[in-house]
Amino acid sequence: MRSYVYGALAAHLLGYVGAPDDINKEEAKRFTFYQGDVEGKSNIEKAMDEFLRGKPGVRYLRRNAKGTIDGVLREDPPKQGANVFLTLDSRIQTIAEEALRAVGRAAAVVVDPNNGNILAMVSVPSFDPNTFIPSIKAKDWQALQKDEADPLVNRAVSALPPGSTFKLVTALAGLRKNLSNAHFNCSGGVSYGDHYFKCWVAEKHYTHGTLGLVDAIKVSCDSFFYQYGNAASIQLIDATGKMMGLGEESGLQLTGEQIGILPGPEWMQVHHPQERWSQAQTANVSIGQGYDLVSPLQLAMAYVTIANGGVCYYPRLVDKVLNQDGSPVLDEHGKIAVPQTPRVRSDLHSELSREQIDLVRKGLWKVVNEDGGTGGRARLKNVQVAGKTGTAQATDRGHKDTIAWFACFAPFDNPKYVVAVMVQGGEHGGSVAGPIATRILERTLAMDEGNFDMTVAWLAPAHKPNPFQMIKDVNYAGGNVAGGDEENADESQNADVQMASTGGAPDVEPEADAQGKVSRAPVARAIPVEPPRRRNFFERLFGGKRPAAQPTPPPARRVGPR
Repeated sequence: MRSYVYGALAAHLLGYVGAPDDINKEEAKRFTFYQGDVEGKSNIEKAMDEFLRGKPGVRYLRRNAKGTIDGVLREDPPKQGANVFLTLDSRIQTIAEEALRAVGRAAAVVVDPNNGNILAMVSVPSFDPNTFIPSIKAKDWQALQKDEADPLVNRAVSALPPGSTFKLVTALAGLRKNLSNAHFNCSGGVSYGDHYFKCWVAEKHYTHGTLGLVDAIKVSCDSFFYQYGNAASIQLIDATGKMMGLGEESGLQLTGEQIGILPGPEWMQVHHPQERWSQAQTANVSIGQGYDLVSPLQLAMAYVTIANGGVCYYPRLVDKVLNQDGSPVLDEHGKIAVPQTPRVRSDLHSELSREQIDLVRKGLWKVVNEDGGTGGRARLKNVQVAGKTGTAQATDRGHKDTIAWFACFAPFDNPKYVVAVMVQGGEHGGSVAGPIATRILERTLAMDEGNFDMTVAWLAPAHKPNPFQMIKDVNYAGGNVAGGDEENADESQNADVQMASTGGAPDVEPEADAQGKVSRAPVARAIPVEPPRRRNFFERLFGGKRPAAQPTPPPARRVGPR
C-alpha cells in the first residue's frame, strides 16, 4: 500500500508506483474486484523496491472428496518489507520547496558539506505521486505529458550550462598548475583566432583592469578566466571537474539522471568531428559556457568540496535500510546491503595545499560580503555566506533560455550547509537564484537556533501560470534587496540542455465514454508452437534422422465477445 502523506513534497525523489510489468492483466479482468501489487517505477520507489517490497502471505486450504473446501490447513502470514531511511530533513525540504515556488522552472539542492548527505532536493513544477495509486487516470496522465513545463522532470539531476559558477573548477585547475600568483588584464575582452570574447562588463562600458585570482572570483571577470583557463589547460580543467564528480554519475540511482559534459579535444573528436579544439573552446569552457553541462546536484557537490576545505564526497540520499526489528538488511554475502557511512570520491589535498584552497574560499567570501561582488543579495545578518553567481545561455528543444545560478555555503568558518539553486528563465544569477538560496539558508539556520518553526504539512503540486516568463528578480518579504553588480550571460555558444527522463510508464486507467463504458484495445494472443522433439538414444547413437514433422494446425480462436 502507498500513501504519500505530504502530497507533492519531495515527489521527484520519492518517485511513483504502478502495476508490475509482469502482471497478467487479462487474468485480472476475470475477477469482479482485483487489487494487484504495485512496484516502484521511478527514483527511490524503484531503486529501493527490493527492500520496500514485503513477502505475501499464503493460506493452504483443504478440499474434501465432494470438492468443497472445508478447512484451513496452515497459514503463513505476510511479512512487511524493510524501512528505508533517507538523509532528507523534511523541514529543510519544505523550506526549499516553498522558496522555489517563487519561480516556474527551477531546482535546488541542500547538502551537508561534512558528509555529503542530501538534506533537500527540489524541482518545480512538481506533481502529486498519490495520483498514481493504484493507477493514474488517463486525463491526468495526458495533462502531465502535455504540460510544456515538464512537471515530471527532475531538474536537480538535469544538465545545463553552469555559467560562472563553473569558475570554481577553473580556479582550482589553475592552482594545480601553480598559478596562485598569476595576474591577467581585463581590457573588456580577449581575442582568440577570429573571435573576440567579451567580458560581461564591456556592456557596462568599463573594464576590470589587472586582477589576481581572488578578486577575479569576486567580480567574476570573464577576461581573467579566459586567459587563466588557457594557462591551466583544458585537460587539467576536465580532470579537476571529474575529481569533484562533474561529468560522472552520482550513484544515487535517480531516474533519468544526466551526467553532463566536460568537453575537451577527445570529446570533440567523438561528438563534433568536423570541429577542432582550440583556445577559443577552452576560453568558453573556463567560464561555464560552450558545451559545458552540469546538474544542480553535481554543482552542489563541487561546492561541498570547497566548503569543507578539499574533501569531495559522493552524495548520499539513502541513510540506512532496516528490518522491522531494527536490524540492518544484509545481502546474500551477509554484509550490510546499504552502507551507512559517507563515501569519499576524492581529496584535493593530494593536489593542493590548504593555502591554495583558501584562496578560492576567500574569493567566494568576497563575492557576497564586499562591495563590487556579484552576490551581494546573498548577505545575511550575523552569518557569513560565501558563494558564486552564474548566468548562462542555453537551448532547450530549440528555444533559447537564460539560466540563473547561485551556489553558496554557510557559515563561512564552520560550514553546515551548501545550497545550489538553478532557475530556467532567470535573468541574472545574483538577483534571481541568489535570493532563493538566501531564503533557504536564512530559514534553515534560524530553525537550528530555535528562531523559526517549520511545520511540515501536505503540499499541493507547484505550478506557475506562466512558467516561461522571464524573471528579472525575486523578492521575499523582509528579504535583502541590496545587491552587487549583475553579470550577463555570454552568448558566444549556446549548449543544448539535457533534461532528465521521467522513468517507467505508470498504470494508466482508461477513460469512460459518455455512456460510462470503457473501451479496451484487443489483446493479441500468441499461438502456441510445438517445441522441437529431442532425439532418442538410438537416433543420437546411429545418427538416425527424425522424419519430417507435419505442421501442427493452430488452435481455434474465438472471434468477437465471449
